[in-house]
Amino acid sequence: MSPGMLYGGIDLETAKHGKSRCRNAAIAEAFYYMHIIEAWGTGLPRIISQCKKYGLPEPEFEELGDGFKVKIFRKVSNASEKAVNIMFDQYMCLLEKENVTETFIFNIHQVFEQCGVDMPFGQKNVMQWLDCSKSKATNIMNAMKAAKIIEKVNGLGAGRYKFIEL
Repeated sequence: MSPGMLYGGIDLETAKHGKSRCRNAAIAEAFYYMHIIEAWGTGLPRIISQCKKYGLPEPEFEELGDGFKVKIFRKVSNASEKAVNIMFDQYMCLLEKENVTETFIFNIHQVFEQCGVDMPFGQKNVMQWLDCSKSKATNIMNAMKAAKIIEKVNGLGAGRYKFIEL
């Protein structure tokens, strides 16, 4: 959800093709200068192309009275869900040995569902995936380190980890 409607007479189809109008030129210019944005109008096309790249359905975009809503779908199948659970079960004895709480185990499982054993992740990913604070993400990362179920990944910047293969 984002507050505010599409601006300047732009409709949804036009926005999906990269057309935009700047609502506040001073802020947009400052964000561009700080490399927070690349260019105007790239957001929605980039979201759509990334979903296609991962074989996901196109997101649903919806204008509400005073806001804008984007619904992004994820792949979930019974077979893949079972495979994730079987793979995660291998970590359970290590987590239990370290007396990791059920709540943390649930959160760690959610992190594992997002990245599996192949994708490196960091604290910011955990915060995003769990919609949690930095301190909670730190605590979850520390629990995974203590249980020795993640390992540091070199060459991708500081604080990048991945689940160990058992």
